Amino acid sequence: MTPDADHQAIQWMVRLSSGSASAADQAQFQQWRDAAPAHARAWQTLQAGIGAPLQALRAAGLSAADATPIRDLLARGPSRRQFLGKTLMLAGAGVGSAWLGARLWRDRSDWSTTTAQRLAIDLEDGSRLLLDACSKVRLEFTDAVRRVRLLQGALVASVAPDTDRPFGVTTEDGTAWARGTEYMVRKEADHSVAAVLQHEIRVSSRSGQQLDLTEGQAARYDTAGIARLDAASARALTAWRQGRLDVLDASLAQVADALRPYMPGTLHVTAGAAALRVQGVFSLDRPEQAWAALAATLPLKISRYGGWLTWVDVA
Repeated sequence: MTPDADHQAIQWMVRLSSGSASAADQAQFQQWRDAAPAHARAWQTLQAGIGAPLQALRAAGLSAADATPIRDLLARGPSRRQFLGKTLMLAGAGVGSAWLGARLWRDRSDWSTTTAQRLAIDLEDGSRLLLDACSKVRLEFTDAVRRVRLLQGALVASVAPDTDRPFGVTTEDGTAWARGTEYMVRKEADHSVAAVLQHEIRVSSRSGQQLDLTEGQAARYDTAGIARLDAASARALTAWRQGRLDVLDASLAQVADALRPYMPGTLHVTAGAAALRVQGVFSLDRPEQAWAALAATLPLKISRYGGWLTWVDVA
């Protein structure tokens, strides 16, 4: 299978699954598939991986843009070959169970945001939350503790004082406890980060380690422990509140992760493009301008297939 062939196969899959494919589109697809054995092989592999799941999603009344498991595979796969391999695993496991798991995860949250949405929430205790795009939280308030469980994304908590009920933001990696403060917590795939905007917090990791942070400080933590971050990183972590992405020196993969919650459809960055280094300030609220600026300064080729898939590769 050639890179061009599987890229074209994905393009055809998107077009034919859009719901607006015409008879002319179908005829052009048949011509493309019959034009070369590599085309037929690429289509067969892709159809085996994604064709059946897409049919199941349509039968359940969902559009391709709502297909969370498939979108995740497209977004996270580091290469086309690995992406196509992962689609086979998805088909083997069954898209129904994958979608159901994602649906149950969403239903567990008390508050959530969608693509490109930031949401301010006033809590009953007088505290206030600001959720980043594509974030989910669950509130666990009792007479003894005020806990906000961050299931996905990021938030800023402005905490009302209550000496009898401590306030904490908990992720899978640990809890950031407030001390009369305003602070940010973000849940990443394999770790969490916390940054203090005012006063101080105490970070307690799942490993049992603790670290006190004051205004302007930040830390990364996971199940193994806690690592302090520099001041510049702390400032950059909270720039999303103003709709801004501050990039000091990061991989394009990290930049894509930050832009993804503000983009419709699926964003896929190939391994070669993902490794490129980036510096700059970009608008989260205008991700298309951000990608235009990145393409102007980096050797990138950006292909868009309707509103469903954006594919970023090395030019």
